[in-house]
Amino acid sequence: MMGLFEPVRLIGKMVKDRYGRQLGMVVSVLVDDRGDASWILVRMGDGRFRRFRLSDVVVDGSEVVACSSLRRRVEALRRKAALLRREGSLLIGLREKMGERALEEIGKDIEDSVEALQAEASYLLKKVRDALEAVSRQLRDVRKGLACLEVEHELGKLPEETFQLSRKMLLSGLRTLLAERDDLEEALDILEGLLEEQAEEQVPAKGGREEAEGEPIQVEVGGTTDVVGT
Repeated sequence: MMGLFEPVRLIGKMVKDRYGRQLGMVVSVLVDDRGDASWILVRMGDGRFRRFRLSDVVVDGSEVVACSSLRRRVEALRRKAALLRREGSLLIGLREKMGERALEEIGKDIEDSVEALQAEASYLLKKVRDALEAVSRQLRDVRKGLACLEVEHELGKLPEETFQLSRKMLLSGLRTLLAERDDLEEALDILEGLLEEQAEEQVPAKGGREEAEGEPIQVEVGGTTDVVGT
């Protein structure tokens, strides 16, 4: 969160991710329909432009740290699930003190919220799995690259300085990717746990309906793309 900090002061600052990898430089601040500053626009190292929500960045001295919006959304979803469970428990406790109509209305609101939570959890689950696959591909490339580098060095085809520099970069990248993989696997466990809990709570009682009506709700959560130019 930026608090009272003026977002315009971020322009010109370098941006890195939470693992220390340099992403690019802040070149502008974008406003929403109300005229409020909501995003920073970053020129990435490959020349593309990408926007990051101000709620997803932290100022670290002369640098800006872009946190994972995916991780933030998973954590927010976990808190939302805990809140819904607490609301459900309170509703049960207030059953005798509320009218039947009020009870049904509140119950329906909670049910709708649970369905929305399931839809977002399913969407985020796919995003996390895609991110995990991308990280796994990078890990395979880095491990293979490290092995090939050492073979070439042993054959005397690389100067020592070049070998040491490349090896250092590969090892650093390997550590970063492993940390990123651990975070994604944690997010995966959280989402799978949430969906499993909801599935168990919705298992019909014996003699009840064996199948839910209709198909699972499919929604796209996330809005517009982050990439705004090439």
